[in-house]
Amino acid sequence: MSTHLRDRIADALRQRVAVGLQRGALRPGDRLPTTRELAADLDADARVVAAAYRALADEGLVEIRARAGVYVAALPGDAALPGTPPAAWLAEVLAQGIARGVAVPTLGAWVTRATTAKPATAAAIAGTLDQAMGLARELHDDFGIAAQGVLAETLRPGERLPRAVERANLLVATELTAPMARKLADRLGKRHVVIDVRPDLLSPEWRLLLARAAYVVIADPRFGALVHALLADADGATNVRLLVAGRDSLSEVPPEAPTYVTEAARERLGRTGLPGRVLPPARTLSLESTLAIARVLVERNLAAG
Repeated sequence: MSTHLRDRIADALRQRVAVGLQRGALRPGDRLPTTRELAADLDADARVVAAAYRALADEGLVEIRARAGVYVAALPGDAALPGTPPAAWLAEVLAQGIARGVAVPTLGAWVTRATTAKPATAAAIAGTLDQAMGLARELHDDFGIAAQGVLAETLRPGERLPRAVERANLLVATELTAPMARKLADRLGKRHVVIDVRPDLLSPEWRLLLARAAYVVIADPRFGALVHALLADADGATNVRLLVAGRDSLSEVPPEAPTYVTEAARERLGRTGLPGRVLPPARTLSLESTLAIARVLVERNLAAG
């Protein structure tokens, strides 16, 4: 049995349940797709799907009832909110620390020091506004880094740099803007990281959504080409409708249609109600990129002590 595939499916299911609970789309006791149904949806071996469900049951997130199906677990009143690290994973982290000679009482202090001793700022340099602002949001939400998006076209030779770049400790760039970011980092004496996206960015959840009409609301029309490229080989790609905030009418989006709104589009829409069934922002950074940024963050904070 493929452990990697099981973990990928478990991650997709965990995200589905967590987001469903957060948004009120799921409640404890709600029935989830059967193993056979999900295996057909994901084109996966039913045994792998069953193993993924068992992994979530071990975490206490779902309940498997013999001959009755799989249900969202009935969480106790003091249960942790979705997104809280599983106890088994935390125990593994503690055990790894002990194996490296870091006692449990001191591990927490090291983690705090390595992440908060010296706050970091970053400039996320990208070719489109949607990419730049989305990357800045991810840096803030996942790493606690105060980040601002910067359009590559604003970095003109001979002109003063945007304040976000001048103030940043770290420059984060996409593959397209990497040469520019490297030159800037060398000239300004700043650290820089070139990111790439997760290879499984088009998750099983998104593949299921593409079975019917889905909407993506963007701010920069140029970002549409990247969306089309991402979906090029996906079944149901023709079901995706692209709308540009401030240019296209959002009234065509049905109330229950799955809709992804980029960070830049959200800002442009302001107080305007978001259309459809809005999907939560996705993590886009690959594991390698996540590690690279985390390494910069940790090294910076430890050096400050």
